[in-house]
This record gives sequence, C-alpha cells and structure tokens, in this order.
Amino acid sequence: MNNDKLAVLLGTCIIPSIVKELKVPDDEQVEFLNTFYKSSLYDILICEDTALWHLSPTTLAEIYKHEQETGILELPEEL
Repeated sequence: MNNDKLAVLLGTCIIPSIVKELKVPDDEQVEFLNTFYKSSLYDILICEDTALWHLSPTTLAEIYKHEQETGILELPEEL
C-alpha cells in the first residue's frame, strides 16, 4: 500500500472508527484528533511497513487508550 492510499484509509475509515469505538463526543473530536496525531500509535500507524492499519478499530482504540493512560505503547504480540 502506498502512502497516498494509506492516508485515505486512515482518514476515511480507521481514525473515524477509532473515534466511534472510543465514543468521543462531537464537541471533543478536534481535541481528540490533535492528541491522536501526536501519539506514538499514530507514528507507527502511518508507517506502511508496520501494516498496523490492518488491526481492527477496536484493537487500535484499546492500544491508543492504553498509551494515553500509561504513556506506554504496547502492540499485540502477533505483530
């Protein structure tokens, strides 16, 4: 997958699904996105070599939530 396709996938499917999974209220979504784009998860997610984008929105939301709560990015072992 090239960077353009990955960017479209992230912006139209993956990130909105994470927002929905985490039940981010409409009035907090801009702040959420600003925080998400600064996260370690996002840094790895945009790297097409990791193929992290193939994980479910539920799994990605759990990874993000854990990172925000602990400051530690923990990826599933199957990666």
